[in-house]
Amino acid sequence: MTGTARKTQGSIKSPKVPANRPPVVMFLAKAFQRGEGSTPRAKQEAEALLKAGYPVYVLAWDRKGEVPDFENVDGTFVHSFNPLKLRRFSRLQLGIGGMIFMILLTFHAVRLVGQLKKRPIIHAHDINTLPIGCLLKALRLCCGLVYDCREFTYGVYYEWFNSQVASLVRVVEESCLHYADVVITVSDSIAGYLRRFNTATEIVYNCPKAEEIPRLSKREARIQLGLPLEAFIVSSVGAIRPDCRFDLLLDVALVTQSRSIRYVVVGNGPLALAFRKDAKQAGANLTVLPAVPRRQALLYVLASDLTWAIYQNRPESMNPRMTLPWKFFESLACGVPVLVDPGTMRATLVNRFGCGIVLGSDHPDNVSRVIGSLAENGAEYKGMCLRAKDAADSSGFNWETMSVKLINVYSRLGTCGWLS
Repeated sequence: MTGTARKTQGSIKSPKVPANRPPVVMFLAKAFQRGEGSTPRAKQEAEALLKAGYPVYVLAWDRKGEVPDFENVDGTFVHSFNPLKLRRFSRLQLGIGGMIFMILLTFHAVRLVGQLKKRPIIHAHDINTLPIGCLLKALRLCCGLVYDCREFTYGVYYEWFNSQVASLVRVVEESCLHYADVVITVSDSIAGYLRRFNTATEIVYNCPKAEEIPRLSKREARIQLGLPLEAFIVSSVGAIRPDCRFDLLLDVALVTQSRSIRYVVVGNGPLALAFRKDAKQAGANLTVLPAVPRRQALLYVLASDLTWAIYQNRPESMNPRMTLPWKFFESLACGVPVLVDPGTMRATLVNRFGCGIVLGSDHPDNVSRVIGSLAENGAEYKGMCLRAKDAADSSGFNWETMSVKLINVYSRLGTCGWLS
């Protein structure tokens, strides 16, 4: 892929990868770039595939028009295009831009495949790229199709649009699933749903690299970040978006009386501007900071005492109940307990490992009382921290383990004859 840049550890057995590895072409409806503009999952997957000997190409939607048209990102050849620049969050623009992106993606994918010496494996991220992968497979322009389902599709489109749009997208996804040679996803709940349509479904969790976890004490991390040394800090590090209960977090900060408890939110997203404005009501109790580079974000997690992982519990909020977000596994890796809502995959794991608290009620007074009780019970809290770290280590909740699972999936594509 050439062009001129626009100025602007576990116990899993290591795989035997095919000797004659085909290229991998990833479809991504987000930016794939250096720094914080991309999704960590896609970048970690590309890195793992490169190390296993698969040439990797990415066709990506640069939603904000901020990255070069063509770029080599650590060995991954990336072609980004921007059919519609999204300077601010808009459901209408997102929908229109998504449809234009799919048209352009088809054109660029066919052109790229024609330039490659071997038929590639298509790695389609989420439903907004899957139909194009199915088309290329039907035209025999690829030798395998991997569907990387990172969310419960119906729930996402229900919450962001409406039930009619969600139902239409679900029909498309269910039809396309039969064409995928293998499906990978991010949680046990979503995997159970996807296996109804494609039994070749594997789970690859969104886990951080063990090597990226800061090797500092909590005190050293707080000194670096300028956080209060003696406070009990509850943090949310990640996107500020509608499916997370930032409304509840604000209410809890407002009713918290103890000066030793502080709430810290780090991130950007659709609700960031409004939340920063509302957060001023809580004064010193609540600090809201913009997104930071990934390693610094992990430093904020390490510097915290408790991670806020409470999500919406509305009827349409199926996706957050079924998924396991980055912050969950990042917290365990840093030895930080998590605060979660009941009836979720997060609650299932918290109960299994004893690495956090499952809320019985989301009334602000109750949440504040639960946090205050944990802050005052040093012995109980220390045990949670140890169990959180042990859960991450003993269960292989790190990308080093997950990447082996990913390459095992790709190695089976060859042994099953799909690459012939």
